[in-house]
Amino acid sequence: MNLAKSLVIFFLIPSIAWIVSNYIVLRDFYVGWPILIGNVLIAGVGGWWWYRRSYHAIFSWDQQGFELRWGGGNKGSGSWEDFSQVSLVHEEHGRFVVRLYEDGGEYVDIPASDLKLDPADFRFEAMELVKGRTQVQGLGSSGKES
Repeated sequence: MNLAKSLVIFFLIPSIAWIVSNYIVLRDFYVGWPILIGNVLIAGVGGWWWYRRSYHAIFSWDQQGFELRWGGGNKGSGSWEDFSQVSLVHEEHGRFVVRLYEDGGEYVDIPASDLKLDPADFRFEAMELVKGRTQVQGLGSSGKES
């Protein structure tokens, strides 16, 4: 969805700029195949660049913790033992996030849908990783040693 949004934005900006400048100079709306193809190329290159810079997410995890990187280097990381509860949250437009809760009420969202992970399966896997804590600290069920 974010890639499509980036491509559309980078198609509309040069198209509107061409139409406005063409109308100001020639008092006419001229759109030919070379202009259309040029706008599609600009949209492809610019949209892909903007998507990689702003939206592209890379997520890695193991038994100790996780790291989430967004776009141009925005990083988030954590250790599974820092969290006590896990939930699956449905956001707008069918987007799911796995929410990890700390003991103090703070939480971290992992965008399962954006990462092309199965949200329910990943939630259960995150629960197992968080549940590695003792029963008093964790979710209230017997802990799993990892």
